[in-house]
Amino acid sequence: MTTCSGGKIAGSVKFIFNTPMTTPRKISPDPRVLFSEQQSGHYTIGTIAVDNPRTLNALDLRMLRAMESRLLEWRGREDIACVVLHADSEKAFCAGGDVKSLIIELQSETGIRFAVEYFKTEYFVDYLIQVYPKPILCWADGITMGGGIGIMNGASCRIVTERTVMAMPEIAIGLFPDVGGTHFLNRLPPGLGLFLGLTGARFDGRDAVAIGMADGFALSGKKQEVFAGLTRLNWHADSKNNRKLLQAHLDSFVDAGAAGDSQLLKRLDTVPGLAKQTTIEEIDRAFRNWDSADEWIEDAIHGYLTGSPTSARTIFEQLKRGRELTLKESFLREWDMALNFCTRSDFREGVRARLIDKDQKPNWNPPSLAAVEDKEIERFFSKRHGQGDLLARKFSEQIPEG
Repeated sequence: MTTCSGGKIAGSVKFIFNTPMTTPRKISPDPRVLFSEQQSGHYTIGTIAVDNPRTLNALDLRMLRAMESRLLEWRGREDIACVVLHADSEKAFCAGGDVKSLIIELQSETGIRFAVEYFKTEYFVDYLIQVYPKPILCWADGITMGGGIGIMNGASCRIVTERTVMAMPEIAIGLFPDVGGTHFLNRLPPGLGLFLGLTGARFDGRDAVAIGMADGFALSGKKQEVFAGLTRLNWHADSKNNRKLLQAHLDSFVDAGAAGDSQLLKRLDTVPGLAKQTTIEEIDRAFRNWDSADEWIEDAIHGYLTGSPTSARTIFEQLKRGRELTLKESFLREWDMALNFCTRSDFREGVRARLIDKDQKPNWNPPSLAAVEDKEIERFFSKRHGQGDLLARKFSEQIPEG
């Protein structure tokens, strides 16, 4: 059975009758993210399709702004019963944020201002999805990493497929697992979230269901049937009932036994223990001393060993200090961290090596864990970026409390 994640609810119950499926009405100001509306009786289903295949649907600022505007509009419309988030690409749902464009902008005179707008918009969209008053179905088929997990994670119903590949790979580019990672990685089985954050290890759709990062597993070929069925549901004015309706619809398509086939689940006696250490130095020794024929764990540790030492120490502190933070507090903490990383860190060098020059030879500074100074880590958690609390202000202005 699909157990979809919850959210805020509002409205009173109003039943309607089934009506024939109608042709979607396209309303897309940006060709890289497509919006459409489809009637379902007296109600409407809003659809967001990310469509930037050249970058594996990486989210740039224009795309995020367009999503923000549409989600806010649909939030206020009584006729919108449900929102669908997906991609037409078979290869990727969303590979993350467009950090390549971000780094190029950072090298210009207006760099930090662009970074402020980018992270303010990205984190706002992520949080808006988390607290959205209407059910959101996210069909995460294909590569779903970093910022892709950010827009997926808050959806009411998160569906993955046999093609889904997930990861929080920020350590490879000298960043940290943001988009709410402080919160959701800390809510995985003890030690597992830190392991995934430190290694950038990849896991599949069955793994995601098993560890609670997705709500259901369905075959990719069922997508059109699932979507078509949405227009035949008896939607209500009450969001709580609509969530139940959506969940019941998805139950007939998901594989209830998918989690049992998870390879990551079978490693839970081993993997978390590697990261359940008191200090990052102890974790570093555990990783370096690991000796096994398990190829997945070896690849994961390789991701850590080739990642930024500064990021490694920061990620350890991020999850340690963030255990008791609320979701909102986590985003506000990550706002400070992201801007401080843009000011000075391995972030620019990591993106250069991985995504711009693609030599895959980042020159991390400093090059070793032992050389990373405590005062530099403390800087990441400060407000020394000097850009104020613009994200907090936007939250208070656009997202009512309670």
